[in-house]
Amino acid sequence: MPEKLLQRSVPGLTPTVVRNPVLPGFFPDPSIVRVGEWYYLANSSFEWFPTIPIHRSRDLINWEFAGSLRGPGVDFTFDGIQDSAGIWAPSLSWDSGEFWLTFTVVRSFGGAHKDMDTYVTRARDVAGPWSPPARVTTTGFDPSIFHHEGRHWLVNMEWDHRPNGRGGFAGINVQKLTTDGTATVGAPVPILRSPTLIEGPNLYFRDGWFYLMTAEGGTGFNHGILMLRSRDLLGPYQPDPQGPLLTSRDDDDLPLQKAGHGEVVETPDGDWYLVHLASRCIERDGERRAILGRETCLQKLRWEQGGWPRLEQGGCHPATEVSAPKASSPSHQSDAAEAVSGALSAALPGALSAALPGALSAALPGVLPKAGEEVQWPWNTLRSESSRGEWLDTTVRPGWLRLRGRRSTDSVREQSLLAQRITRDAVTVDVVADARPRNYSQSAGLILYYNTSAYFYLRLSVREARLGTATESTTAQSTPDGPHTPEPDTLLERIVEVWERDALNGLLIHGSTTLPDEGPVRMKADLADGWLQFHVGAEGAALHPLGPRLDATHLSDDYGKALRFTGPFAGICTQDLRDQKFSADFTDFSLRPGVHTPK
Repeated sequence: MPEKLLQRSVPGLTPTVVRNPVLPGFFPDPSIVRVGEWYYLANSSFEWFPTIPIHRSRDLINWEFAGSLRGPGVDFTFDGIQDSAGIWAPSLSWDSGEFWLTFTVVRSFGGAHKDMDTYVTRARDVAGPWSPPARVTTTGFDPSIFHHEGRHWLVNMEWDHRPNGRGGFAGINVQKLTTDGTATVGAPVPILRSPTLIEGPNLYFRDGWFYLMTAEGGTGFNHGILMLRSRDLLGPYQPDPQGPLLTSRDDDDLPLQKAGHGEVVETPDGDWYLVHLASRCIERDGERRAILGRETCLQKLRWEQGGWPRLEQGGCHPATEVSAPKASSPSHQSDAAEAVSGALSAALPGALSAALPGALSAALPGVLPKAGEEVQWPWNTLRSESSRGEWLDTTVRPGWLRLRGRRSTDSVREQSLLAQRITRDAVTVDVVADARPRNYSQSAGLILYYNTSAYFYLRLSVREARLGTATESTTAQSTPDGPHTPEPDTLLERIVEVWERDALNGLLIHGSTTLPDEGPVRMKADLADGWLQFHVGAEGAALHPLGPRLDATHLSDDYGKALRFTGPFAGICTQDLRDQKFSADFTDFSLRPGVHTPK
């Protein structure tokens, strides 16, 4: 994988090259729209909150976080949904002075049936507030909205669950929407039936032609983008005689694999660009594994004389570098873009925070010790917003963040987990944890997390001590939750363990060490080139490696032979499987660029 994943521009100079990916890490299913001088980009979020992260850029190179799906009428919780369910494939558009956003909430999948609801919402600003999402169909997923001549058309794939039906991916439909987008009008009209797997439809109108862009082949290594066109909105649509506009399926050596699912945008000067997803892979155990998930990339297009779009570089393979818009405004967001793109360096002593410069520094008020504020981007939580419930507190201990333990790291409900995307193939993660568990059901620590069946956990807990290694205690102990008297005749020692949840082999322990009964614990994870090493040390003591070097490609989409669509995160978590009263305190969190493994 390439070492440099960040977009950088020199102040005062107009960039000439876009380097892919433009949004590294877990940013799949990109949707793009231009409004004035700004480009806006939305991505899938699946079971993670905030839902539907939206970034913006003036030059297609440097991107900053601009908002997400939030508003008084937005009230989603995904408690209990399976991994990789949740919000799939949003599409962002602009019409009549408003942003329009459509997306599907998938509540279950994997069998013949998919339980899903497609919604439409509108806002004047991507930061919100968004209108209460209106459910408009349950027939499929990957919706988009085509605004044409004052009308709004919902475009989506149809799912056919019948054993004797059309094989799941039944084709592409269009259906009129009401003027406010809150309901459909009439029946859906099929405009494309295909024997291949097609999804991700978008409609465009140019020079008298309706162009239908579809994703084909599934979102794995057979992925691609196919263009079709018709003189009539309702078809029939004829495919591009060249074949796919974009794919990497025929060349395993391309640095950008799985290329597909995209949208196009026109610059003010008439240039066209295609935004799409792709993955960069590591070879491990005879498999290609995308350690950073599906990332957002950009290709420049040209229109040939026959009226079909073509990649600027020719052929159908994605390029790692493409020409920047010739009239780009000089970016003033290079530092902020670096923070958003992956150098999320959190080094503020005494506070759990990410060092975002400039205007974006205000994007993280909730992790500072101020009352009444929420944890915000780039922090993420599972299946519900951090503001729901009383499991996260920044006020009890100034300079520290307190997490009250709830359910296990294998749970699809009520996890007390706070994490950021990993956006580089080499990162170092640090945190200081202070916790005094009272039994083995209580734990806290540093976690590298993909989903409930794939994570690495540097876990602070207790265990029953071997005779002579700890002293019996029945006197009251001071804990963050108040005085506590241990269970009688219990010999406990505080420990840190390396846990792995392996999608193929279950829960594993790779090593452990004992700690003093009290005091903060420093934790560290070094991730580089698909390998992970944990380190631990008591406060004031040197850090020491704990456990072996671990195969971090287990956190990829491709390990475990299951449908997995998200990406790796690094963060903190707390569990209490007894009474959900145990808490742990954290400070000095840092997620920063790491060091690559010597060849």
